Amino acid sequence: MAVMAYGGLQNVIDNSQSSKQALNRLQQLQKCVSVLNRDLLQIIPRPIRDEFGNPQPALSTATNLDYLIEFTRSGRPNPTSAALSTLQRVAYQLEDGKFIRLQWPHLDRTQETESRKSILIDDVEDVTISFLDENNESHTQWPPLNIVTNADGTTDSPDQKAIEVTILLKDWGEIRRLYATQ
Repeated sequence: MAVMAYGGLQNVIDNSQSSKQALNRLQQLQKCVSVLNRDLLQIIPRPIRDEFGNPQPALSTATNLDYLIEFTRSGRPNPTSAALSTLQRVAYQLEDGKFIRLQWPHLDRTQETESRKSILIDDVEDVTISFLDENNESHTQWPPLNIVTNADGTTDSPDQKAIEVTILLKDWGEIRRLYATQ
């Protein structure tokens, strides 16, 4: 009788541990999607200057091979009402199976400016980002190919209507989010 009771208890303990792991994974995914929602819904057309003084577009995927996407967003919290900008430069990257968010303390960077990294979710196989422009054409790169960046960081590219982010997780499969940008 004791052996049967122990077997039942061990089964309950195993189920409890797997439930905790699934709950932790769900919380990690919800946090990742929440941060993406907050960032991508607040994109604004503010170009920057990179650490070498070169103009960079407000939103890009082509300027730095390390980043999946880099952009300027509004809504930066300022709880102390200090003389700080409410704008923030944000980028996302996939590194060693981790989907990482980077943010910089200032829009226009110097060579000493360091980004702050936050791991949003791990066990990621792939992340793809695509853009839908005002002509309903899909692009995997923004600004689209053959678009010239002006000296002030602006481009003559069509406006994007939507951004689609697809995250392929090893354990949960594909998570796809579509964000309207207009």
